[in-house]
Amino acid sequence: MIVALFMGLTVYAEEIIRDRKILRRESFLDLSWNSYLMSKVGILFTLSAIQTFSFVVIGILILEMEWALLLPFWFVLFTTSCFACVLGLNISSAFNSAVTVYVMIPLLLIPQMILSGLLFSFDKLNDLISTKGKVPIVADMMASRWAYEALVVDQFINNRYEKPFYTFDKFESHADFRASYIANELERKRKYISDNINEKNDSILAIVQKDLTIIQRTIREEAYYKNEEIAKLLPTDWTIATFTPEFNKKIENYIDEYRKYYQNTFNRVVSARESEMAKLESGEKAVKLNDLKNKYYNESLADLVKNINEKDRIIEYEGRLYQQINPVFVDPQPSGPLDYRAHFFAPKKNLLGGLVSTYLFNNLVIWLMTAVLYGTLFFELLRKLINSFEQIPGKLKRVKAPAVKKD
Repeated sequence: MIVALFMGLTVYAEEIIRDRKILRRESFLDLSWNSYLMSKVGILFTLSAIQTFSFVVIGILILEMEWALLLPFWFVLFTTSCFACVLGLNISSAFNSAVTVYVMIPLLLIPQMILSGLLFSFDKLNDLISTKGKVPIVADMMASRWAYEALVVDQFINNRYEKPFYTFDKFESHADFRASYIANELERKRKYISDNINEKNDSILAIVQKDLTIIQRTIREEAYYKNEEIAKLLPTDWTIATFTPEFNKKIENYIDEYRKYYQNTFNRVVSARESEMAKLESGEKAVKLNDLKNKYYNESLADLVKNINEKDRIIEYEGRLYQQINPVFVDPQPSGPLDYRAHFFAPKKNLLGGLVSTYLFNNLVIWLMTAVLYGTLFFELLRKLINSFEQIPGKLKRVKAPAVKKD
């Protein structure tokens, strides 16, 4: 992905600088600026397609990856390279010196590398620019973040070993997380509330109220709670004043039933997965799953998208509980049709109220960014911005100092 960005920036960043004399002559003839740009873009996109295709073919041969990844990988790298081409044309249009252009390239690549999501977790960023459970907006401005996520998620979900079992693994992860981590966290908070409900200290009572709100919100957002018969097990009024021993017992019983429900769900999914594996390994078109796993399943990639090195499997942030592990099995919960934001390595993204694959959504985002850059290139907004800064010192010199009266 960095190679695609680097090639697009370095190879094509001088295109407009080299054509300055031609452009000056064409401006007198009133020739179309858009036609010139479209001819440049058409040629550069074609060259980018050839370059990235060659790069992916050689990479697959060297790394012994499956050929089914050729077109998905090529399209992401081609998309990224096209973005870099238009970005390079913007730089070439804005500056008159090739030296300046090549100084700018590292300054543009470094943020793309740092905020791609590979070098460190987005959770490590300052809380001022990050949001728990979602990719920071500053990273959403980087094409590298969208390209890298699309490559990784698509390779994990659609490799020949994982693809038949992804749905099983998704439900298994969902049930296991709730039976273990969510149930344990809710039980821990329930016990804390029960032990401190009669405290007179305001700070402790504030924690009690916060924990009570988290339990209520978490329970009511769960699919398990949607069952009307189950919902009747809990009271409707959740306050410290109404937290009686009977109230406490109802919550305890509910959490026990909640845990058992997801434990049973987990067992059923595991059984269904094993049946599917047995079916694939028998019959006329039998396959050896161990051979498929050894050949097509990338353990390091799986560890990455499952985030198994994260110590805090569940975190609390602003009155909510967030899952930190297995992000590739967790669908986002958008607040509206325009809420595109999701956690990193999410398998799907919200597009105008519907969930689409991360691969499709991320590629659309990069092409949208490319279209925006083409707009800035057409109107030469970057060049006009730089020229406006260059005129500031001259304007300051023309400002006369007020005359000093002599006594």
